Amino acid sequence: MRTRVSWHPALGTPMIAVVAFILSTSLAIAQRGSWKPVPAHVWEAMRGKSWHANKGCPSRKSLALLSVPYRDFSGAPQTGELIAARSEAGKLLNAFAEIYRAGFRISKMRLFHRYDGDDDRSMADNNTSAFNYRLVSGGTRLSEHSHGKAIDINPVQNPYVTRTRTLPPKGAPYDTAAERKHKRTGMIRSGDPVVKAFSRIGWKWGGNWRRLKDYQHFSKSGR
Repeated sequence: MRTRVSWHPALGTPMIAVVAFILSTSLAIAQRGSWKPVPAHVWEAMRGKSWHANKGCPSRKSLALLSVPYRDFSGAPQTGELIAARSEAGKLLNAFAEIYRAGFRISKMRLFHRYDGDDDRSMADNNTSAFNYRLVSGGTRLSEHSHGKAIDINPVQNPYVTRTRTLPPKGAPYDTAAERKHKRTGMIRSGDPVVKAFSRIGWKWGGNWRRLKDYQHFSKSGR
């Protein structure tokens, strides 16, 4: 069967090229994902878990629900969800679209209230997440996650590492500088597409911290 190419005399352009442009544009839009205000049913599920009626906890209108395309560890296209600051939603979708095009793999991406706001449970399940109202690990100040301006990606392959502990514990095989020289599925390394994508939107990587390393962590403030 022979493909027929129609010619539009007014435009002087083969219609097949127009169709190809439309398809490529649609694909780019699909890869970028979308965001919307947090729906009522999601907000109710968050209350008392990832969101608490405490001073400093962001309002519903300041947060957004992101629908994010990603590739899972087998390479199959998936769509996950994140809650993040509404002011950062568009930039985050741009970063994740770039990550998608680069072929980087993400284990899973589920809303944090599904883990009852328990950071350890989410990390152990290798869940990529954003907003969760909590303190920093081992500290007394609010985490940047509490403002919806931080993301943790593949915590097992990209653990939080200090001199005395690795979180999650399942991340121990990936916590040394020697191990991180090797390219592993889901692992984030200096200069790779994930770091570059977040750098382009002005977010900083915890893998560049000096006193400890938080390889899973990206934030707007750098904290």
